[in-house]
Amino acid sequence: MPPSGNEPQNANPPGPLCKGGRGGFGNGGQARFPDKELGDKILEENRRVHARENRLYLDRHPEQTNLYQAQILKNAVRKVCRLLPPGGAEKHVLDLGCGTGYLFLPLLARGYRMTGIDLSPELAAFLETRIPEPYKDRASLAVADVLEFAERDRTQYDAVVLSALLHHLYDYETVVRKYCGKLKKGGLFLIFFEPLKQAIASPLRYGLHKAVARLDEAAYGMEMKLRGIPLFEEDYHVADYQRQFGGIDPARLEETLRAEGMEILELEKYCARRYALSAFAANRLLGTQNTFNLLARKS
Repeated sequence: MPPSGNEPQNANPPGPLCKGGRGGFGNGGQARFPDKELGDKILEENRRVHARENRLYLDRHPEQTNLYQAQILKNAVRKVCRLLPPGGAEKHVLDLGCGTGYLFLPLLARGYRMTGIDLSPELAAFLETRIPEPYKDRASLAVADVLEFAERDRTQYDAVVLSALLHHLYDYETVVRKYCGKLKKGGLFLIFFEPLKQAIASPLRYGLHKAVARLDEAAYGMEMKLRGIPLFEEDYHVADYQRQFGGIDPARLEETLRAEGMEILELEKYCARRYALSAFAANRLLGTQNTFNLLARKS
């Protein structure tokens, strides 16, 4: 079943640390030896899984579209617009892993010139059908691996945005570094909806957190069955690669960004759930977290 958010697991896997270049893990607590074969396997699994999800991607991921999460998305878009006022074709935003348009379409509607990159030709083709005709002159899409695109693209952007991308990558730190280099001075980097790696502070609260998660997932499984939407329960282990190490550590990500001359503007942590009621209970009553957003600016 596709995960709705990150839960702490295997937080300290074994393995020596060494400096990793392209292909290295780039995250704490794991071996960082380059392994092209594993990197290629992760890419291929992501192509395969997203081809199967195709235009039903957001139907399978209500944790991204429920009313609670929709407000978080709306607030993130507002922050980008406040810090980088839209200027039509003058303000160019790159969306990495644009998928079906989760960030791409709201930002396009606000007036930015948008370029979207996705590994999946099926998702890119579906997104193309969703772009309103009046906005098409400000929108362009490309099917590419984000590292491959970084090597050949020479454009400098006013903002780089991504949603639920880093945990799919073998070496997310290298990707972050490369795209920091593609930002103009004062440019924004929005990292949205990533699984949060963190220690369990309170076993009792974590137990309640898991209880809410089980109810949420049970309701989700029932809804998908009633709607006839298949779930690929065994397909996400490799594609969601970083989850097996507990997700993405925002503190380490902040270090990476600062080393590239980025100023951290905001780190937002919260709990994502399939349904708004479950998200409300987890956030407002339990105060638990499994997801984060990060906004940074190039100094």
